Amino acid sequence: MILIESIMKEAIEKDASDIHLINGMKPILRITRNLVELKDFDILDEAQLYDIYDYIVKGNVGKNEEYINKRRLDTSLVFKNIRLRVNCSFSDDIPVFTMRLIKDVLPAFETLGVPEVVRTMTRQPQGLILVTGKTNSGKTTTLNSLIDDINENLNKKILTLENPVEYRHKSKKSMIVQKEVGHGKDVETFIEGVKNSLREDCDILVIGEIRDKETMEAAIDMVESRTFSHWNIAYKVLCRNH
Repeated sequence: MILIESIMKEAIEKDASDIHLINGMKPILRITRNLVELKDFDILDEAQLYDIYDYIVKGNVGKNEEYINKRRLDTSLVFKNIRLRVNCSFSDDIPVFTMRLIKDVLPAFETLGVPEVVRTMTRQPQGLILVTGKTNSGKTTTLNSLIDDINENLNKKILTLENPVEYRHKSKKSMIVQKEVGHGKDVETFIEGVKNSLREDCDILVIGEIRDKETMEAAIDMVESRTFSHWNIAYKVLCRNH
């Protein structure tokens, strides 16, 4: 088994939430919020990190150009039926990787410790909810559990804009369309995805990132728009419009 697959296998077995790969250090896992060094692995060097980069990018020209031009890349991969969200950046001009393991089964909303009023808010005919918090605080899990709860109980069209797509939802009582944002993907930018959603007859819109003023303004315009049929959700923003 090649190095990166061995590391991912170890992370899955130890129920890690994240993998950190940095030049001059052994692979490190985050397990129950603690950073744990994999002592049975060698210290990573530049050549190994570029090999890992090649494994992740898999010859995709668009991803390679984005990484070189923007000096970072957000992407995803699947290993042993586990999805991983991957961030590639640079340190001292050498690739650095942070890989988030995404559980394929979402916890029930009742188990999250989130007040019931939050779920009640998703049943309202109009509004906007911000889902915020520090790293590893459970923003993504909370939001996707809310989506799953709506999917289980309401008859809505849900449109998500994500970079990358993390949880893969299956349509249940609701209909779900998930779009990946980025150059050469389903939609170029979050703001373009938000604008186009006006024409997609969606009841619920999920915006995976609110990174700039323009995207936030577009989300707020969406909530206020009379042409928008019902609802908006966003990661960091959950919004509904009637």
